[in-house]
Amino acid sequence: MQPYVYTSLHRLSKGKEPEKKMAENTRKKQSLSQFIATLTEADKDFQRAVIIRTFRPGQVIATPEELSKKLFILMNGHAQLVCDNGEGRRMTISRLGPGSIFGDGSMLSGGPRTDLTAEALDDCTVWVLPETHARAMTERYPIIGWGMLQTFGKRLRQVEDRLEEVAYKKLPQRLAKLLLDMSNGREQSTIRTSHQYLADSLGTYRETVSTILRTFKAEGMVELGYRRINVLDPAALQKLASSWD
Repeated sequence: MQPYVYTSLHRLSKGKEPEKKMAENTRKKQSLSQFIATLTEADKDFQRAVIIRTFRPGQVIATPEELSKKLFILMNGHAQLVCDNGEGRRMTISRLGPGSIFGDGSMLSGGPRTDLTAEALDDCTVWVLPETHARAMTERYPIIGWGMLQTFGKRLRQVEDRLEEVAYKKLPQRLAKLLLDMSNGREQSTIRTSHQYLADSLGTYRETVSTILRTFKAEGMVELGYRRINVLDPAALQKLASSWD
């Protein structure tokens, strides 16, 4: 599907066979964010409209109000969309990677109400389009709308997976799976994270996660340190994560 969209974009904007072939070769070597950067680098209107911002891990990229009024393109780094109930309980709704496009409220009349906040997970570069320019630039560059649809799809899939886990698995099983996902299947790996981050990812309290981790430690599955978790027995974690009891 992606080759069709990218090629179609250049067919509409250029209409010349050599340029289409060049665009296709460029696309194969570039990520979505890089492709958008290449496509818009000579557009003075776009360059005047876009605001380039950088963020450190843990910084807020966009408040709920900003998400309803601006369009955000994650050029590099990773971020997350977090919901806070105002009583100290947070839940990570979605994790976002390079090329993710969010802030869909800027594309809808009035913008939908949202309680989500976007936060940086590591060093990030984000392009921001104010509401006054977001629609016009999306019409000029359909690839931005395509990227937004891709982000929607990934977010929906993450929510569906989480709903299934919440419905059928208990917290220890879900935490075991999360640790395995974060270790990328490596044997005896070290995960740099905090108990609060794990709690946010599971939609529970930090104290609950800490209690479960101490149980994992007692059973020899992990070793705990300051902002790190050493996975000692991934096979045991996998067995727990795969159970449905």
